[in-house]
Amino acid sequence: MKSEKRMERGPKGWIILARGVLFISLLAFAGFLAGCADVTVNVHRHLYKPVLPESVVGFYQGKHIDLNSFENMDKKTWKWTYLSADKKVAYKSYVPLEYYVMDCFRDALWLAGMSVLKDSPDANIPDMALIIDHWTDAEFKFTVSVTKNNSLKFRNQFVVLMPPSDTTDVAQLEKNSYEMINTAVLAVLSDPKFKEIFK
Repeated sequence: MKSEKRMERGPKGWIILARGVLFISLLAFAGFLAGCADVTVNVHRHLYKPVLPESVVGFYQGKHIDLNSFENMDKKTWKWTYLSADKKVAYKSYVPLEYYVMDCFRDALWLAGMSVLKDSPDANIPDMALIIDHWTDAEFKFTVSVTKNNSLKFRNQFVVLMPPSDTTDVAQLEKNSYEMINTAVLAVLSDPKFKEIFK
């Protein structure tokens, strides 16, 4: 006769269980947010194709930058999703929004000819951080800071405004979302004080 095996749930087991419940709750709430919208638009970091003028590429070619910390502080978004201003459209990424933005910036910086690092120990390499302050399909407000040699060299809040869209065409809305990201990238790379750090 086989003896019964009892599963005793120690502190580690409860922690794993709690994390599992939290993760499922997060997924459910993200689905709830998307479900409240009339239209869901999937945005993909690998489909964003940076468009940079030659003047930008020529200036940053061969320079180095460290992408350190990207954070989403907009409480009206969810981990993977931001909404339209009227909350009728949900834009859903398959990674957390801060990673999505970081990857888009990284791809644009690569296209500009920069060497993009992560957590470099070299304090002489400019270290860029970004905070998402507010994000809808009409307004993207974010703050960029750059440190170099352990000193803050640049800090500025950028606001990207997009014209209102009256379409429900998913392909067009997705295209608009990439245009917003590209406008944000250009706003940073064209900022005279930001450029001063790389001279």
